[in-house]
Amino acid sequence: MATPNYKELKLQSPAGAEPFLYNWPFSIGTGHDSGIELIENVRWVCEDMPEIKSAIEEIDLNKLDTGDYDAMKNLCDRFNRAIDSVAALEKGTSLSNQRFTYPSRGLLKHIIQQVYNQAVVEPEKLNQYEPFSPEVYGETSFDLICQMIDQVKITADDVFVDLGSGVGQVVLQMAASTPVKVCFGIEKADVPSKYAEGMNTTFKLWMRWFGKKYGDYELIKGDFLADEHREKITSATIVFVNNFAFGPNVDHQLKERFADLRDGARIVSSKSFCPLNFRITDRNLSDIGTIMHVSEMSPLRGSVSWTGKPVSYYLHIIDRTKLERYFQRLKTKGTENHNDGTSGGGSGSHSTRSSRSRKDQSNHHHPKQITHDDSTSESDTDVVGPATRKTWSDWNSGKECKTSPSEEENNNSP
Repeated sequence: MATPNYKELKLQSPAGAEPFLYNWPFSIGTGHDSGIELIENVRWVCEDMPEIKSAIEEIDLNKLDTGDYDAMKNLCDRFNRAIDSVAALEKGTSLSNQRFTYPSRGLLKHIIQQVYNQAVVEPEKLNQYEPFSPEVYGETSFDLICQMIDQVKITADDVFVDLGSGVGQVVLQMAASTPVKVCFGIEKADVPSKYAEGMNTTFKLWMRWFGKKYGDYELIKGDFLADEHREKITSATIVFVNNFAFGPNVDHQLKERFADLRDGARIVSSKSFCPLNFRITDRNLSDIGTIMHVSEMSPLRGSVSWTGKPVSYYLHIIDRTKLERYFQRLKTKGTENHNDGTSGGGSGSHSTRSSRSRKDQSNHHHPKQITHDDSTSESDTDVVGPATRKTWSDWNSGKECKTSPSEEENNNSP
């Protein structure tokens, strides 16, 4: 078989990094085309640098034929000359440093997708895993992580950990779009861990090429349930875990680790670790739900790789005061009951004495009323009140009083 006659196309970096070299004809893989990626790289640089856009405005990027070498070479040549001109004009100034920022969401999505296309050469191998184990693989969409970032307030003091990080794209997104102190990703399976190494290298290459910054991160090969990683989990302030297909044993072990998270720590998962309507009772005091609040994030269509249907994710917030309030209410309620019992006993004794006094007075001032009924034998017992059975029954009914049920206490209100 004849070796293809490749030609080289060079694309200069807008940040002064090493140029990226493409081989033409472009490689076309599953769901991506290197020629399209080249055009998109040019397009995103133009978004960031209007002076570059004006230099190539005569070229319609939407109509370029990636199979036409001359057309693609013309694009690269004009782009490279514009980059060189801007670099010469900005030499000795701080203008280039002003562009050293976190990438926009659109640019970051493009970078991570490009990194994935170049690093994960056989994505079908990612589906080889043991069911219901920590090795279950399922990718989370870029848009879902954006939703999480918008909903969870993230600061420079936060530590993020992705349990079962796969090829690492969530960790890379968090590191390049939030001020988080450090991001960790832990993945046990061999295939995604191997691809994560390529993702790491390629991500850094393209971030340098575009001149964009990102925070500290580390992609680790290992079992997140191993003791060596327990401290990373318990010291995290934001935990992400795609546990939708994990078995009950894995979820149970995760709960044991989450019980050691600090107050205010947040957990985002594809399956909740306690019911949304969880209420503390004396029968579930050992449940993880006693120290966390859980809410459902708005479902997003296409948020995961295994289904196109909307999938809900859940936000859990650790709050041990929830359990403390429960015990405080029990203590307060017990004290109130004790006081009610004590005061009630005294009042009852006084009432009894008063009743006896009134009865004695009644017996002294009123004649005895004896009931003679065919269904009962005669009695010498004194009766205070109506003398016939029907009237007695009616009188007793009138003396009865209804007590309204006490309002049920909400043990879970803040």
